[in-house]
Amino acid sequence: MEQRKRVVIVGGGYAGVKALQTLAASNLCDIILIDQHPYHYLQTEAYELIANECSMTRVTIDLVALSLSYGEHVTFIKDTVREIDFDNKCASGQNSCHPYDYLLLCTGSRTAFHSTIAGLREHSHGVKTLPSALSFKHQFEQRLYARMESEGGWCGEPFNVVIGGGGLSGVEIAAEMAYYIRVFHEDNTLTCEDIHIFLIIPHENVLEGMERYLIDKATERLIELGVKIINHSRITLVEEHTLVLNNEKSLCFDFMIFTGGIVASTLTATIESEKNQKSQLIVDEYLRVPTFQGVFAAGDIAELRGVEGDLLPPTAQTAEQSGTLAAQNILAIIENREMRCAKIRIEGMMVALGGNYAAISLFGVFRVSGLLGYWVKRVIMRGYRYLLHRQCIKGMDKLSKTKHRCHTGF
Repeated sequence: MEQRKRVVIVGGGYAGVKALQTLAASNLCDIILIDQHPYHYLQTEAYELIANECSMTRVTIDLVALSLSYGEHVTFIKDTVREIDFDNKCASGQNSCHPYDYLLLCTGSRTAFHSTIAGLREHSHGVKTLPSALSFKHQFEQRLYARMESEGGWCGEPFNVVIGGGGLSGVEIAAEMAYYIRVFHEDNTLTCEDIHIFLIIPHENVLEGMERYLIDKATERLIELGVKIINHSRITLVEEHTLVLNNEKSLCFDFMIFTGGIVASTLTATIESEKNQKSQLIVDEYLRVPTFQGVFAAGDIAELRGVEGDLLPPTAQTAEQSGTLAAQNILAIIENREMRCAKIRIEGMMVALGGNYAAISLFGVFRVSGLLGYWVKRVIMRGYRYLLHRQCIKGMDKLSKTKHRCHTGF
């Protein structure tokens, strides 16, 4: 009998989780999921966490329970893969070495703290990881608390939050924080006229590259919430509480979040294969890394292209689709079937704009904003988490039964 193939998935983000689900359902191979964290971070909900709209448990999925739920052919290992021996087909972590027949790289991306901007990394926050989002949230609330404790509850000195980058993350965070400050004021009767949110964008409009409907709705909402949009501006220098725009104007800030682009995870620096300017791996039409046998890449770590060959932005939906397609092609090889070309499509965009307000465009025909848009987005996002959470419950039930047998002997 032929030995079962072993597939190693590195990374438990959107692409890695979708790949895990696809491979596990087939029961054709043994699967090892490796991630440096024991949870799947729902990064698309980061804006709610920062603005105190949800708890940490609402933006995480337990990868241990999720892996247990699929059976003995799926294993989760908490480790950080540092190096891959492609000749001997082994992924090496800090604590162990993991041989594979097929390798799927899904380690995602990180905030691009551009080295050309002095002080950017030292004096700004990213939100692509849970620790960084929690760190910013804690410091921001501490400062608001200090102001609430001030004499008479009067915000006498300016309090500026700067968000660099007018893409999806920057817009959602700016809107949610502005809304949070409004609610904070209403709930605490704290005069907050001197608390300001600045959104720094290099282009004329926010959400550059998206359809006009979303740009217009986002701009209207940001202005209505009091966000100060500074367009045609690039951050050229960041000091402890001051940044410089276009090498000319300066702006003081108390906190800064930077969302101005991504680069692939640090793992790609150890891989001798063709990459783009964002250090993303160049993959073929089947999502294979051409340089190595049996190696695929999905999600933000790979340069993904659409049906027409157009470069796709790094989003959760492109990560999920690529993770599923890469896993399907691995199964096709195992079963001696023909692989499928990766036809990835962006079916629409959803933009959360503070409180019970969102702007949505789906399938190029369905467009809605406001409260209805919020509920459509909520149903879609909550549905994603709900299905994963239900699967995790199965894993926890299996773990509980195993512990019970160990304690009782039955």
